[in-house]
Amino acid sequence: MQNFQNLAELFEFGVKTYRNPKLLNYKSSEGVWKSISADEALNRVKNIALGLYQIGIGHGDKVALLSESRPEWTLTDLGIISLGAIDVPIYTTQALPQVEFILKNSESKLIFISTKQLYERVLPALRNVGLADKVITFEKVSDDIMTLEQLEAKGEKLNKENPELYDQLKSKVNPDDLATIIYTSGTTGDPKGVMLTHSNLISNAVTCASLFTWNATDEVALTYLPLSHIFERMIIYLYLSIGIQIWYAESIDKLADNLLEVRPTVMTTVPRFLEKAEERMLAQVQKMSPLKRKLFNWAMDIARQYDPEKKFPISYRIKHKIADILVYKKLRQRFGGRFRFIVSGGAALRPDLARIFTAAGIPVLQGYGLTETSPVISVNRLERNRIGSVGPVIPGVAVKIAEDGEILVDGPNVMKGYYKNEVETQKAFYHTWFKTGDIGYLDKDGFLFITDRKKDLIKTSGGKFIAPQAIENLLSASVYVDKAVVIGEGRKFASALIFPNFEALKQFAQENNITYSNNSELVNHPKVQELYQKIVDDVNQHLAQWETIKKFAVIDGVLTIDDDYLTPTLKVKRRNVESRYRDLIESFYKE
Repeated sequence: MQNFQNLAELFEFGVKTYRNPKLLNYKSSEGVWKSISADEALNRVKNIALGLYQIGIGHGDKVALLSESRPEWTLTDLGIISLGAIDVPIYTTQALPQVEFILKNSESKLIFISTKQLYERVLPALRNVGLADKVITFEKVSDDIMTLEQLEAKGEKLNKENPELYDQLKSKVNPDDLATIIYTSGTTGDPKGVMLTHSNLISNAVTCASLFTWNATDEVALTYLPLSHIFERMIIYLYLSIGIQIWYAESIDKLADNLLEVRPTVMTTVPRFLEKAEERMLAQVQKMSPLKRKLFNWAMDIARQYDPEKKFPISYRIKHKIADILVYKKLRQRFGGRFRFIVSGGAALRPDLARIFTAAGIPVLQGYGLTETSPVISVNRLERNRIGSVGPVIPGVAVKIAEDGEILVDGPNVMKGYYKNEVETQKAFYHTWFKTGDIGYLDKDGFLFITDRKKDLIKTSGGKFIAPQAIENLLSASVYVDKAVVIGEGRKFASALIFPNFEALKQFAQENNITYSNNSELVNHPKVQELYQKIVDDVNQHLAQWETIKKFAVIDGVLTIDDDYLTPTLKVKRRNVESRYRDLIESFYKE
């Protein structure tokens, strides 16, 4: 396995080993796909690093980065860390008070911002922390604000004057130096700044790359997840180390089109994208003839029985082959037709969804990790894919299960600590073991299973424990449920708030001749209430008696990041949701 002193070396190795002419690819404002070669990318990274050096940014300085995913994000990130400075990424959806907190807490000296729209949105926060005049933008905002192009021009000039300077600066960046401070989007309180070193990220990228076979000339990766999240950030380093083509999706809304245009062979995702793809598929099936609907449902039944670890009898294999010709092939075509595999992380993946896509020839491999672990702890492999698990622990990383069921992790991927927060850092460790906060177990074959977040476990007034995420995942398996929040801490029984998938629900209303003038009328219609009662009843059949949902409400709204009910990674802020619907929840438990 290749050893690198820092991430700049990892990047340079990928450039010089593979010389990919289409390393970074993006769609221009004219709607044309354009490429940045490996050599051009390396030159631009050098120019950015030297441009930053020219304007006074040095080793150990913090530089914030606020942008959607695009090549400039990657180039700027590499420029910052090549210099020995520390990258501080910020989500484009982050609430203004959190943006201000991150900039202030990290002591960022400068901020990169992609667009005028984003600049104007965060300007009040910039003024409050004294960074209004310490901004570099990817796109021109005004004559007073430096652009990335102008910064690169400064760096290019300095490089001509002193061709050895970049390598000198890069050589001083050590493995244990901080590469980034990533502020977790926590469901409670202020975000915590996770300190990750160059060696943390290198170990994770190099180890994960070694788990799969790659062909630098043929491999095509599509990226759409936010690069401010550690999952996609590390994956980009992985791709760069093996020199493969990276194509940046235009946006989540254009992802379906981009899949057909790019025809990727690999991609990372969160389960929500696969769920949305399933919803679109089911909506289209409803418009088909009864015969075609029956055929599709038969093929899905075959897919739900699929198990990549199992050897099936000839009768199943024949049915699978027929389903593949008639149904699965079309699904593959909608995803570009060339996928070797997709890795899913960030949230629990429904086992039936994994089976459907894997049976259809698009293997979905579930993995697990946290920002604090750079992030990957475990991941399924093409040759070892146990659906329902998050895979075997990756080489070099150790996992053990504490007495209370909490997953503990040790290894070269574990963070240095939380920035300027020694109290939380101490709380996060048991000796050298990082406490993940997740409850789980290892099966006899070494596959890791996650059951819930430790802090989310519900203890009823009767002393019974309920794992809400498992129940919420079962409820959300319905196409008619967007999010579900299970309640029950200190209560006599479990209840639930159900947030509908209104797109699917409105289709249901149309098919059942339900008239309504607003969402409140829709969710309170007797047929809709009956629909959700059946969903709850079906889920209750899979639960122990004390876990069953005794009461629920269908909410006429949606949970959003802007309303502070979801984190930027779309995790539910339970405390905020429960506070918002306190009166409704209390009504469940009145005698």
